[in-house]
Amino acid sequence: MKKTLFVTALFAALSGVAHAETSVTLYGLIDTGIGFQRIKGNDGYKESKVGMSNGLSSGSRWGLRGAEDLGDGLSA
Repeated sequence: MKKTLFVTALFAALSGVAHAETSVTLYGLIDTGIGFQRIKGNDGYKESKVGMSNGLSSGSRWGLRGAEDLGDGLSA
């Protein structure tokens, strides 16, 4: 019994298992920037502001794109 179990386990470990090739790609666009603003009042008061701004052009977005080889020239 132990010998049969060992041979079966060895055969399973050494046998070539067919695996389909999978491809996953992360893609996207980050729309961000740094803005600088200097404000001068009538009394000579100066104020400077630095900050991050986003979404000025088209907004940030991301996604996942994947493909799976189904065999026989087919993919999904």
